Parts: sequence; structure tokens; C-alpha cells
Amino acid sequence: MKLSSLIKKHKVLTIITSVLLVASIAGASVGGYFLVRHSLRRSKGIIPSDEDLANAVKYDRVVIFGVDGAGRFFEDTDTPNFNMIFGSGAINYRAFTQFESDSAPNWTSMLHGVRYRKHHVHNEDSGVNKFTNEKYPSIFKIYNEVHPEAKHLSIANWGNIAYGIIEDLDYVTKITTGNDDLIMDKFYENYLTLDPVITFLCFDDVDAAGHSTGRSEKYYNEIKEADRKIGEIYNFLKDNQKLEKTLFLCTADHGHKKSGGHGIELPSVYQTMIAVNGDLGNIKTGKMGRAVTQDVASIVLYGLGIKQPKIFDAKVPYNTFTTLKK
Repeated sequence: MKLSSLIKKHKVLTIITSVLLVASIAGASVGGYFLVRHSLRRSKGIIPSDEDLANAVKYDRVVIFGVDGAGRFFEDTDTPNFNMIFGSGAINYRAFTQFESDSAPNWTSMLHGVRYRKHHVHNEDSGVNKFTNEKYPSIFKIYNEVHPEAKHLSIANWGNIAYGIIEDLDYVTKITTGNDDLIMDKFYENYLTLDPVITFLCFDDVDAAGHSTGRSEKYYNEIKEADRKIGEIYNFLKDNQKLEKTLFLCTADHGHKKSGGHGIELPSVYQTMIAVNGDLGNIKTGKMGRAVTQDVASIVLYGLGIKQPKIFDAKVPYNTFTTLKK
């Protein structure tokens, strides 16, 4: 073989080797990126033991305020009612969403205690398919396995909550409204009659503002409006002697990028808020430990004194309850 041919062949092999090396490095980088992102969604708190549950301070009821699209941005907004309710409680403004940072993956994880990688409920699916996966029961169903007489209430602006995220259960009243103001009306109409153990209220106007105008003045004004509604509900419960032994949670499914939108891996989107407080003196004050959206389910069940299923991915975040070890 001529020298020129050898040189040419060597160049071709060098180019091929370089391309394969670059592709390998790129693949490893992409794979590593997704591995890291998925690992961030793993809970690292406490799975309450039977002894923990025996020693727990138990609440009679739980009220969950869900603010779709608010992410971590209660922290940057004037929210006097949120501060009044949760200021002396445990708060994490940098909790992780699911990896997908969309609504259905996160609301489903919060109410069923498992990661999106298990339940696979996404936005489109939750609008056309009922939730029928008995392997991953909701917190409502888990509670009623112990207390079958209990009633629960869910009111949401977004119809997918009632249709494809919460199971059809006789003991859960599921209401879908056309706007956030109607959530208030339906709450007042139903709460005292039902006397629910678990109440889940999901406001949607913040998310709508994020999609239409990004994180604009309108977006932050809608957070203030959600805060006003949270305060009204709190005062309603106070006026009707329902604050005693009530555990309060406030959370969001995802945030928004500056120009609006979610479902992508930006801190402003995948960082969200989980806040907890109650009147029984067993909630720690300050920063809650590392948390992921599925951990809401563990917090609720532990607060009610109910053992969580082994199938759960969720854990009670550290620095939430004084009655747990960390």
C-alpha cells in the first residue's frame, strides 16, 4: 500500500474514532443529566414506623391548599394570610416537582404518594382516562381503609383533578368549577354539611396568568388573590370552630419560566413550595428538609396517624414534625 493511501486511511480512522468518542461523551453526559434529575425526585425523609405512629400527635382533619403554577413564588410575593398560617410552621420553598414538571404528574404524586415514573399520569391522559390503578391508592382511599365512615372533599378549577387523578369513590365529593371564585362558593356550600377529614382545594388562576403573561405583575397579583382566598377559608373555619386539630398544607405543582410555561428543567419551574402547620404543637418552625411533591401524601397520612403503604415513594421530610426523630 502506498504511503499516501496509508495516511488517508489513518485520517479516516482518526475521524471515525473522534466522532465515536464525542458521541460516547455526549451520550454519557445526557444519560448523566437525566440520572441526576431523576435522583433529585427521590424522597429522603422518614417513613414513620409503627412506634412513630403510636407516639404521633394526631389531627382530626387536613386542609390542603393547592395553588397551580405558583411554584416557589409565594416567597417573593406579599402573602399575609399564608404568613399568618404557615409562618410559624415548616416550609420548603425549594421542594422538587416530578420530572415532568406539569400539573397531572405532580397532583397525582401528591395524592397517591408515588413518583410520576410509577403512576404515569400526564396532563392529556388525566383528561380522558379515569384513575383506576388500584396499586397506587389515593390518600382518601388509604384513610378509609382504616376509617370507612369518613368523608372527604375535593374542589378544583381544573377538571382533570376530579376526572383522572382522584378515583371515583363514594366517600369523596369531587367538584369541578369554572373559576377560582366558584371554588369558594362550593366550599362554603359543602364543607359544614360533609365535615370532611381531608379537604383538597386546587386554585388555577395563577397558572392561567403564567401561561398568558409569564411571571408578570398579573401573575404575582394572582398569587396575592390566592392568598386572599386562603385567608377567607381559614377565617371561615375559625368562625365555625374547625381550626382545632386541623393540619394545614399549602403547595404548588410547578412554577413558571419568566416568559411563561413549564414542563422543562429550569429552577423557576421545578422548584416548588410545601408548607405545613397545625395547632397541636408538633410542627417544627423553620426550613423543612429536602422535599419532593409526593411527600405531601406522607405528611397528610402521618398527621392523621395512618400508616403509609409500602408501595409509597413518599417520606415525611426531615424537620417537619417534632414527634419524628429528625
